[in-house]
Parts: sequence; C-alpha cells; structure tokens
Amino acid sequence: MLAGRESRSHVFVRFASIVLVVGVIGFGFDLLLVREGVRRIDIIALSNGLTGIVAALLYFQITRIERERRARTQERLRTIAEMNHHIRNALQVITYASVTNAHTESVDLIRRSIERIEWALREVLPGHHVEQSQVATAEQAETQASNS
Repeated sequence: MLAGRESRSHVFVRFASIVLVVGVIGFGFDLLLVREGVRRIDIIALSNGLTGIVAALLYFQITRIERERRARTQERLRTIAEMNHHIRNALQVITYASVTNAHTESVDLIRRSIERIEWALREVLPGHHVEQSQVATAEQAETQASNS
C-alpha cells in the first residue's frame, strides 16, 4: 500500500463494513419496533431516523479518526523537516572542516557538529535517544582524529 493512500480492496472492505453495520442496526430497529406493536408508517419513520443517526455517528467517528491521523502525520513531517535542517547544517560544518588546512580548528568544528547532531537527535526527537554505543563511537572517532 502506498504511503497516505489506501488500496481499493481496503476502501471496499471499509465501505462494506459500514453498509453491513448500518443495515444490521436498521434491521434491529425494525424488529424492535415491530415487537413493540408500533404502526407500520411509524416503524418506517422511526427506523429510518434511528438508522440515519447511527450512520451520522459512524461518519463523525471515521472523520475524527482520519483528522487525528492526518494531524499526527503532519507533526511527524514537521519533526523530520526540523531534524533534516539540524543534521544538514551540522554536516555542512563537518564537510567544511574536512577541506580546511587548520587541523585543530577542524577537530573542534567536527566535535561541535557531532554535539549538535546528538542534541538534535536528543531534543528534537524526544523518546528517540542516541544509544550509548553511538555516542562512544563518535567520541572514539573524535579522539582518533585529535591524535592524528
């Protein structure tokens, strides 16, 4: 299934489910009203009205869930865009530092860029922490670079 798009079979299953639920509920209303001895015309009016209310509530619930899903997707996209911005900026500094001649300045720039990437991963994506092994690997690379 494509991201953000439902397959035809999924849409059909959802459609069929709604038709089935509303139809069964409408039939249940009809049976209930017949058992209560309600006149035929009143049964039709009441059953259709109640079935319409159920269909409207079902529609409201589905649209609310869809709105919430879209809001979550938009928030994820904003988070990704912010991460992209922070990481790309830090990587530009690393790229610049790798082509400059001042070795000690380069190491310091690289260290600060690594810290910025770690900050972005820690602060912009709360709950998605950088693992200690990744931090240790970055620190080892920094130590090796400063010793070279």
